[in-house]
Amino acid sequence: MTAGKASRDISGEAASGSGFFIDLRGAEPAAWATPESAGGKAANLARLVELGLPTPSAVVMSTGAWRSFLADSGSEEEFRRLLAGVAEGAADAEFTARKLAIIIGRAPLPEELASGMEEVYQELSGRGARRLAIRSSGSYEDSPGASFSGILSTVLGVGSLEEALMAVRRCWASGFSARSLRYLARMGLDPSGMAVAVIFQQMVKADTSGVLFTIDPATGDRSVAVLETAYGYGPGVVSGDVTPDLYRVDKKTLSFVHHDSRPQSFYYGADGVRRQVEPEDREGTKLSDEEVRTLVRYGLLVEEKLGAPQDIEWCHSDEGMVLLQTRPLTGLDKLSLKQKRFERPELVMVRGIGVSPRVGWGEVVVVDEERKLPPLGGKVAVVRRLTQDLAPRFRDAAAVIADEGGATSHGANILREFQVPCVVGTRFGRDVLHDGDVVTVDGWRGLVLDGIGPRVKEADYGQDVVVATRTKLMTTINVPESAEKAADIADGVISFRNDYLLLQGGVHPGKLIRSGKGETLTSSVYEALVLVASAFGDKPVWYKTLDAPTDEFRRLRGGEDEPLERNPLLGWRGIGRELEDPALLKAEYAAVKQAVESGCPNLGIKVPFVRGVDDYEQAREIAASVGLRPHEDVAFGASIEVPAAVYLLDRILAAGVDFISVGVNDLTMCCLGVDRESERVAARFDPAHAAVLRLLEEIVTVAGGRTFVAAAGDLAQTPELMESLVRLGYDALGVSLPYLGTVRAQVAEWEKGL
Repeated sequence: MTAGKASRDISGEAASGSGFFIDLRGAEPAAWATPESAGGKAANLARLVELGLPTPSAVVMSTGAWRSFLADSGSEEEFRRLLAGVAEGAADAEFTARKLAIIIGRAPLPEELASGMEEVYQELSGRGARRLAIRSSGSYEDSPGASFSGILSTVLGVGSLEEALMAVRRCWASGFSARSLRYLARMGLDPSGMAVAVIFQQMVKADTSGVLFTIDPATGDRSVAVLETAYGYGPGVVSGDVTPDLYRVDKKTLSFVHHDSRPQSFYYGADGVRRQVEPEDREGTKLSDEEVRTLVRYGLLVEEKLGAPQDIEWCHSDEGMVLLQTRPLTGLDKLSLKQKRFERPELVMVRGIGVSPRVGWGEVVVVDEERKLPPLGGKVAVVRRLTQDLAPRFRDAAAVIADEGGATSHGANILREFQVPCVVGTRFGRDVLHDGDVVTVDGWRGLVLDGIGPRVKEADYGQDVVVATRTKLMTTINVPESAEKAADIADGVISFRNDYLLLQGGVHPGKLIRSGKGETLTSSVYEALVLVASAFGDKPVWYKTLDAPTDEFRRLRGGEDEPLERNPLLGWRGIGRELEDPALLKAEYAAVKQAVESGCPNLGIKVPFVRGVDDYEQAREIAASVGLRPHEDVAFGASIEVPAAVYLLDRILAAGVDFISVGVNDLTMCCLGVDRESERVAARFDPAHAAVLRLLEEIVTVAGGRTFVAAAGDLAQTPELMESLVRLGYDALGVSLPYLGTVRAQVAEWEKGL
């Protein structure tokens, strides 16, 4: 079964002219696995094999298999027509991607291709005894000019033929996702030239894993290699959930320029489940010095033979070191800062709460929120307080630092979706940092470091393996463009917040209504609803009507008449505000009605900050007044955030609800009397407090079995609370996008004990 054999089962396509599989274990695999026939990732993997470097056994299903699938299904003409619309700028990437995904998901597999995949799976897996990794390999991917990093799919832990076939379709579809289509356009690449090969690769039982960069990607320093390593499988390192050991190694002498060993209390297994490291192993280094040097030697060989600096993923098992994939580092010509070499331990400038788990660096700009914002592209913005009306204006910032605020702020939620690193609650950031300083913002650990720190390789949201759980795992959407990616891993939207939509324009929504521009507002909400609801298919999407506090309205044009409240989070907000001024609520309901009529039956309306049954009933009556039929056209439910509503829950249920959503952050604030955005009392804000848990238990006791009961909020920040909610029997939990994969694995583990 070699690359040169012309057998139907696993043969080199170039050799036979008809085969669809290239065995990378055969002779001269790089002759058959070219970027054109096998995609960039597989071609690079074949080069590693030819260099004699240790790699897992793998077979590639070629780009020809993708083309055969498309042609035999009769979908090729429609596929090309849709791609042409995107290329010409006449079609929307999100809607086109959904249509393409439907074609890929429904088209039958050619019999020859299906039987070939079965044969490959059975052989590599030992007829199901060993799990596989199924990886995309795009024809443009991992080339010197286009990395496609984080865009194409990898599915780990595949344990059955059915899972393998589903993973193949997922890999194919990822080549034509909205992100991929936008990336192709941005790089000037013809989408019709995109073809996706698929790698079937044996999974290695890893005890440690990590990433090797053959230069320093943060500074461009070509004299050193940078290595990161941690216990367990790669997602722990690339997601940033585990702080890895760091090595900077001189490439000429193989001496250590810098070594920082970090304690590690947990690791991730092949199934994505988090497990504890044995106490005696927590403080030690993960690799011996010679193992580090061996990896660097491998990297230097790859860099030399492939002719470019490399980003190499690797793991270590009982059988030794294994290289999983390599790609050329891109974007090195864009390094513009006067960057200093990182040859010393981290120097922490200020500490806070990491609320957007990524790492960024750049020159500091201290922002005065009351004045016009300066250009922030690639800069680190330092502000007094991060509010949700300010957050959209930081979309292009390298990172954001806020002296005030807590982990549950809505501004932080928005930056998480923008994938902008953020640290809040630093208190002294504006005193310590000055315009022009160069800093690194670690949104994982809540640290602001002097200079350019070590590069942290960032992954996409969560783990690659979507584990089935009884408890639904839903997410919050603030930015509609993030819906497509979220839909792959979330079971629905627990809160589609409109604050971002209504505040980003800088004009008070009430002013739009009063000036006769209510239709403009309705139209923008409608378009966003259709985008999000379409992305999620038949999964529920709960639209939460406007719930911004008065201080954020006051900064908008037309907001000068907003009341000045001492604590806006407990003031004129939620449904109580809109019932006093129902014109805005009617405009929102009109948008929902239009979306439902456009074919979005999965929409629901969530009434926020309900203080009593009258609030809920009046909100429902206003919906009926615009021709929207609650419980028939659209699901209708209440958000429970006030203890009074908990004790009146029987009455609310009797009024008729399709679901109950508990706003855990606001409920904690109201229960404990703690401002949830104040860094002064952040230590007292505890969603797992015994009093809060008693309220949460009361809710599910009263409502469980009578309606669908969900808990919303940034629950991933409090694992012990999530476990309690699972054990109490909540139907769904709300989790921020970056944590969904990890949380899903944890929930699956907890449910085993029920």
